[in-house]
Amino acid sequence: MIKRIIFIGFYVIMSHLSNGQEFRKSQDSAGIDYNFAQKTYNGGGAAWVDLDNDGDDDLYLVGGDKTDKIYINNGDGTFDELANPGLEQTENFYTTGVIYGDLDNDGDKDVFINTYFSDTEAFCKNLLYINNGDLTFTESWEWDREEDKSMTMGSVFIDYNLDGLLDIYTVNYVEVAQFTFDDQNMINGFDHECFVNRMYRNDGNLNFTDVTDEQGLGNNGCALAVTATDYDGDHDLDLLLGNDFGPFLQGNRMYQNDRVNNTFKEQSEELGANTEMFSMGIAVADYDNDLDLDYYISNLAANVLLENSEGIFNNVSETAQVTNKYAYGDSTLTVSWGNLFADIDNDGDEDLFVANGYVPAPASLATTSILDPDRLFVNNGDKTFTMLDSTIGITNEFPSRGAAYSDYDMDGDIDILSVVFDKPNFGENTQTVLYENITENDNNWIGVILEGTQVNKDAFGSKIYVHTPNNIYLRELSGGASFCSQHTSTLHIGIGLETQVDSIVVIWTGGKNQQTEQNVLTNTITKIVENMTVAVDDLNLSTLSAYPNPTRGNVTILLPDHVNGVSKVNVFNAQGAKVFLGYEHSENKIKLDLNSQFGYYLVQIIDKHGKIFQSKIMKI
Repeated sequence: MIKRIIFIGFYVIMSHLSNGQEFRKSQDSAGIDYNFAQKTYNGGGAAWVDLDNDGDDDLYLVGGDKTDKIYINNGDGTFDELANPGLEQTENFYTTGVIYGDLDNDGDKDVFINTYFSDTEAFCKNLLYINNGDLTFTESWEWDREEDKSMTMGSVFIDYNLDGLLDIYTVNYVEVAQFTFDDQNMINGFDHECFVNRMYRNDGNLNFTDVTDEQGLGNNGCALAVTATDYDGDHDLDLLLGNDFGPFLQGNRMYQNDRVNNTFKEQSEELGANTEMFSMGIAVADYDNDLDLDYYISNLAANVLLENSEGIFNNVSETAQVTNKYAYGDSTLTVSWGNLFADIDNDGDEDLFVANGYVPAPASLATTSILDPDRLFVNNGDKTFTMLDSTIGITNEFPSRGAAYSDYDMDGDIDILSVVFDKPNFGENTQTVLYENITENDNNWIGVILEGTQVNKDAFGSKIYVHTPNNIYLRELSGGASFCSQHTSTLHIGIGLETQVDSIVVIWTGGKNQQTEQNVLTNTITKIVENMTVAVDDLNLSTLSAYPNPTRGNVTILLPDHVNGVSKVNVFNAQGAKVFLGYEHSENKIKLDLNSQFGYYLVQIIDKHGKIFQSKIMKI
């Protein structure tokens, strides 16, 4: 008999009063002082990743023309820049993007850095940094391609052959973009060969083999984005490429994973996925809640939403109202880069964030502007979106690039980072923006962390189906995201005003193993480990000291010094139901009388800043 275990970490959100979306810029209060040193107009990625295994997301930021940075999450809404992490080699390359995953299966996250070129090295190569487990990193990538420059703009971790090891696919750009013009000075072509994309098979022990040709993946369409995704529902990972210069070179490409023949098959035209556009970033979600995956592709012009209809795609961006036209009139061209789907308001459908940013364009296309703000489109639940204006706090008008989401402050809602670059002619305030979500409502949510044992340890490519009494929600876990970035690996699902989750069905990468978890508490994070027997423990989420524990009734909770007043005290039983108890609060202590039945209880304390603290108590 296969035994399974769930690691459960608990936290709740504060009571909310209204349904309006609201954000505040918190990069200064969080201690994130950063912008991307942009030498060209490409690049600028970020990754939310738990590098120190303490239960909250840290932040990796590529530097471009300067050394990359890591900010460690202190667990109180602030970050400290990590000193001497071993990233010195990033200074020798123009770094563009970052993805993370456990490549050596040692339980911590490694990072793979895309590079565009080098001024100091004789070759151009990407950088793989192995996490040493002590917040230092060792560079371990042997692919020094002097003759075959990478010029990598995007990459993704993908276990394409389902051997439990993460492989790497990179999409590569062009050294200099050169257009051809007709006698009216209008662009009529593209006159430069792009570098070939590459698939590297993980052979174990950090050894990789270039299998690009045998897998049929040597596309050279000047891609800026790639995602590994199961578009056709057969439980293996396909590849969607977002190609730049589509009208003059080639459209986007969808490669279907053909496991039978151990290769990929290009199916773009047959599927309706070959949109000819200046693709920048790709976002993945089941935006219409019909239990298949749809794709939003940002563009140098109107953006594209591909709705999945039984594996065939239709561009519905106009009817969905997400073309993302220029904020100050249609005469000027919008340039969109990073994009993401996330349930901002926890109402059960996924909203859309788009990072916009200046780039020079030929006069025959349009005139672009610096002032092109980031956008938030709220999902109306009827296959349409409403674009919200700057009054909600999404107000950055400086050039953005990458975008990534995380609940970094662990208050139960999604926050967004928008990477900004540092061109001096844009003023002194070109600072990367942390949009802290301070939306207030009564909606509920759950978070899910997956850990593979037979599939890859990160469980990239796995899907979950969250069943509530009235709905089913689909989420896919990806090893890369959007433009040069990667989101948190904690899957976040809003369930609106529903108060119950009946079950979570996990379909692990490859589809051979399925797993159902029941009795899931709302407003909690549940960690699901694939078919594994281990000891039960809580995730490290601001745990409080309590005594006596176990208790026969009376228990004292000790409050740490960094608790900023007590706003609310909640007690939940093992079934997730709230137990209404009075309490005494004096100085740094909370006293409770658990005059209830025996069993486990969760005591949660919320301070005046919304920070959540917890203690698990056993009543005997």
